[in-house]
Amino acid sequence: ELQKLGFIRKKKHGDVSKTELLELRKILAAQLATQKHADLYKALSLQAEVLKIKHAIDLIETQGIFALRRYFERLKNEALSPEGSKAAKRLLKDTKFVEAMSTVASYEGEHPKLKALIEILQEEFRINPDLRIIVFTNYRDTAEMIISALRDVNSDKEGIRAVKFIGQASKAEDKGLKQKEQVEIINKFKEGVYNVLVATSVAEEGLDIPATDLVLFYEPIPSAIRSIQRKGRTARKKVGKVIVLIAKGTKDEAYYWLSRSKEREMRRRISEMRMMELESDGEEKEAMKELAVEPQGKEKEEQRRITDFGEENLTVFVDPRETRSGVARFLEKAGMDLKLKNLEIGDYVVSDRVCIERKRTIDFLDSLINKRRNLLEQIHRLKEEYEKPVLIIEGESIYGQRNVHPNVVRAVMASIAVDFSVPILQTRDEAETASLIYAIAKKEQVPTKTEVNPHGKKPSASLKEQQEYLISALPTIGIVTARNLLRRFKTIERIITASKEELMEVEHVGEKTAEHIKVVLSKEYEG
Repeated sequence: ELQKLGFIRKKKHGDVSKTELLELRKILAAQLATQKHADLYKALSLQAEVLKIKHAIDLIETQGIFALRRYFERLKNEALSPEGSKAAKRLLKDTKFVEAMSTVASYEGEHPKLKALIEILQEEFRINPDLRIIVFTNYRDTAEMIISALRDVNSDKEGIRAVKFIGQASKAEDKGLKQKEQVEIINKFKEGVYNVLVATSVAEEGLDIPATDLVLFYEPIPSAIRSIQRKGRTARKKVGKVIVLIAKGTKDEAYYWLSRSKEREMRRRISEMRMMELESDGEEKEAMKELAVEPQGKEKEEQRRITDFGEENLTVFVDPRETRSGVARFLEKAGMDLKLKNLEIGDYVVSDRVCIERKRTIDFLDSLINKRRNLLEQIHRLKEEYEKPVLIIEGESIYGQRNVHPNVVRAVMASIAVDFSVPILQTRDEAETASLIYAIAKKEQVPTKTEVNPHGKKPSASLKEQQEYLISALPTIGIVTARNLLRRFKTIERIITASKEELMEVEHVGEKTAEHIKVVLSKEYEG
């Protein structure tokens, strides 16, 4: 039907891909922003219908009957609900689809991956009963299936003590694990009460999970970063092992090779970033070699290295929120000195005049829609505080998404560039963003060799700006709180002499912040 409507071309070979369907959704959403045509709404609903069918096919190919049965149950509930989508309602009226649901409901077999996984676990614990293993899967239903299957084969008798490890509830009907329960499971995993974590993406990063002996992927994932994070759960202090289960002839194969290719590309970029730190002119290198004179006698071991005479380590102040992204990790791997600081505005500060605001494509578009995240207000504050702020937009094309018309996007970008004189730089992914931040930091820091100041330093600052600058330099105090303090006490002198209780009367100043301010202002300098 989508072909008849003219929204997709008829192919000689192969079916329409999921990527093409998602791209079609962007195009349809963009067109609906300017014209409300019945064919557009119909095409959008049909596209959703095809995606649901393709997802069902992916589940049966890579996950199994249990996961597909659960998906069909949710689809049926959606179709029967008054708020359910037209796509779900149409599928439940399709005789072939209903027949497929009936076949799945009565089928008693399971995906061969499950048997392979159980055999691997049994063999591993037969060789070494003291192992710690993480089994990663993309789906909570699959995690539940694995735990159930291990229970059915009496795995406890073979020393396999598995537990499901998932994130917190994402929907009302979705019972996840509370943070307290997650911590309890990790502690029991450390102690050996459990020796197998059957986990979703929640175990990829950020949790204090001990190093494991084996990481097992129930399915490959196309994301290089997530793949590296999963693999990083093993082989920290000793040899570890990674096993990836792949269903032949399915998207598993494509995802595996795609991930491998992306990992190689990522390692190449990281290597390039490291090389950037060592780059210099040929003459400069020769001068360094001449300086690295070999000392005599016992001092030979303390010979200075060539790189000791190169540029100083680059520094960047990073807002703690950015540590959840891969950008900070790439910068750290490139040898940059990352200093965490709660930044009132911006995400990265590489000099007293350059602050970088990083927006993923989706964040950029959300800030145009959501009044509470007013983008132009953020840019205005950036320009107020820093002489040369920079906006980085990271990700795929920003046009045709979130129902934001391209003309709106262009108008906002034009305003940022022309009205605020803030350059907009676009990158493909986190690795490229990190490379760009590194290059900017190098340009700012290497010629002057001055320490990075996280507080903006604009030329010809007024008295008001100087006062705000001084107060914002206090611990945990940004520009907004500095202004609140100055409005309350009028002068810096009164802020210094204010009691802890008086400081706490100011908005955004809690007990700990007030105590810290008093300590910094009253304690003798030890230098």
